[in-house]
Amino acid sequence: MLLELWKYIRGYVIINVSGFSPERFMNLCANKKIYIWNVRNVNNGFNLCMSAKAFKMIRPLVKKTGCKVKIYKKIGLPFRFLIFRKKKIFLFGIVICIAIVFFLSLFIWKIDIEGNSKYTDQHLIKFLKTNAHYVGMWKKDVTCSDLEKIILKNYNNINWVTCEMIGTRLHIHVEEGRNNVEIEDLSKPCDIISNKKGVVVSIVTRTGTPNVVKGDVVQEGDILVQGTLEIKELEEIKGIDFTHADADIFIKTIYEYSDKIDFKYLDKLYTNDKKEDKIIRFINWKINLFKASIKYSNYDKIVTCNEICLFDNFYLPISIDTTIYKEYQTIEKTYTKEEVTRLLNKNVDYYLEELENCNKQVVSKDININESQDGLIAEGFVVVIEKVDEKKYFDENEWRQEYEKYFREDNSNTP
Repeated sequence: MLLELWKYIRGYVIINVSGFSPERFMNLCANKKIYIWNVRNVNNGFNLCMSAKAFKMIRPLVKKTGCKVKIYKKIGLPFRFLIFRKKKIFLFGIVICIAIVFFLSLFIWKIDIEGNSKYTDQHLIKFLKTNAHYVGMWKKDVTCSDLEKIILKNYNNINWVTCEMIGTRLHIHVEEGRNNVEIEDLSKPCDIISNKKGVVVSIVTRTGTPNVVKGDVVQEGDILVQGTLEIKELEEIKGIDFTHADADIFIKTIYEYSDKIDFKYLDKLYTNDKKEDKIIRFINWKINLFKASIKYSNYDKIVTCNEICLFDNFYLPISIDTTIYKEYQTIEKTYTKEEVTRLLNKNVDYYLEELENCNKQVVSKDININESQDGLIAEGFVVVIEKVDEKKYFDENEWRQEYEKYFREDNSNTP
């Protein structure tokens, strides 16, 4: 394998030797230490291989033996480069293209963001641009560790981020927190209030004074656990302590449900007419190859962007944007009663699933489907058990005024 590669790099020719004494020609080549190989007998002589350098040395031998030599094929790199001698402009163009590609490889031409759900790619890319990280910047100006710190510092609900430069692509992978939980200040006194009307199912108090017990009916805004602790002696209040109320409280509450779907609805009927735009983008410049004149009253717009990528991660600042305009007509259709019922039931199932996803336990439901003048209506209620943990912070000094009478000195008892 290595010998074949070496022959290809040096270059060799396949020649045809014919005439009076081709055998004598090959013997003279051996005497002159000219290496030949792949000798084959053909109708008009012999075909054999020799190096390009050796071919220049056989003229005296050909003349001495009276043989005829004809080049059958040229193989190897030296003969490849001979093409460019006659096409210097083509060779110059290749060199310029290589230089341009090398220069473009020094920049970032694509930013990929993965793992984000709360924040869109456009939002994060805009944020990166305000912090001097953008498409078209020098790769040497990017420090991945510093960029990771910037993102973590400005987005509290992003728990983890990693940045990596691959080719001309900056890849950013983020991991968002499932819930953006705010850190509570446990030093501030507060009450726990009800944000729903319902019945208390269970209550476990850790700090604070509970105002309700299991089975109590509460209204929205009622204080369930008070952030005050009364210090009593023989039913007489001797002191007050203020605390951060903490408890696990579950109430049974009712959610009203209503949904309506009409029998008649508008649907799209696509025609065979469509028009297409093509735009070539290079960095901040764009060239319109086709500019379609859109005269449709109703159409869908489909945009696709094809970025030029030489290798897996070697993106170039060139893209071809294709925009397709598809015409459609709106036609009025009518659902059957069975179809509307099926759609309403599907919406109910989706609603119940969303309640479960919000940590609300569905106890029962009573939803009926009734017919109206132009459709069907699903109405009723859903009974759920959910946790109540809404905090209401208060000013400690204002609460002290409520209990001020318990701490006044009684002058008559003073000796």
